[in-house]
Amino acid sequence: MRADYAVAVKDKKLCAANLKILEAGAHTATERGYLAAYEILWAKHKNNPFTKINQFKKGKNLLESVITKNQNNIDLRFIRWSVQTHAPSFLQYNEDRLIDKEFLVHNLQKLRSQEGKNIIYKYLSEANSYLKGVHAFTHAELVELSK
Repeated sequence: MRADYAVAVKDKKLCAANLKILEAGAHTATERGYLAAYEILWAKHKNNPFTKINQFKKGKNLLESVITKNQNNIDLRFIRWSVQTHAPSFLQYNEDRLIDKEFLVHNLQKLRSQEGKNIIYKYLSEANSYLKGVHAFTHAELVELSK
């Protein structure tokens, strides 16, 4: 799910397939976080603006509830950072971006999965090309993330 996350934004079939899998079997906090992420991504594949907003809110509410209970989960904080980085400003869902950015810089190296670290680091470093100001990762932060 983690590896498909960035691709599912543009791939409706992949997003639908992963969402179905997660709906049927997301039990851990990380799995529920990716369920929330795919719920949010699914909003991008909807046509009706009201349906899009409701779908986004469904995923956002799930994500926030999982994070409330698991504040030190690296995947959850990555998901929220990425959603808030890409969410349109009118949704007013961006208040945790800097907190999550700092958390990721100081904690990504603690993720047990090396593959997971690599996927998240690649996503963050590629995103850095379009981030501005305090939202961009400094060279030192990218070095810390790469550990």
